[in-house]
Amino acid sequence: MGVFDTVNISCPNCGEMHGFQSKSGECILGQYTLENCPDDVILNVNRHSPACCDCGCVFDVDINKREVNILKQYGK
Repeated sequence: MGVFDTVNISCPNCGEMHGFQSKSGECILGQYTLENCPDDVILNVNRHSPACCDCGCVFDVDINKREVNILKQYGK
C-alpha cells in the first residue's frame, strides 16, 4: 500500500465530505481542499471518481475550473 494525498470535497447536494485520493505530487499524506490543493496534486484527483454520496448524488471534479460536477442525482 502506497502513500497519497487527499483532497476533501463536499457533496454539492448535501455537503457530506468525501476524500478524493491523488497519487500525483509529493504524496505526503497531505490533506487539501479544492481551494488550497497544489496544482500537481489536483491533476490526479479523479482517480477513484466519480464519488457516490449516500444522498444519491454522483459527482467528480473539473480539474481546470476546480469545481464539482454533478453527474447524476438519484432520488432518496
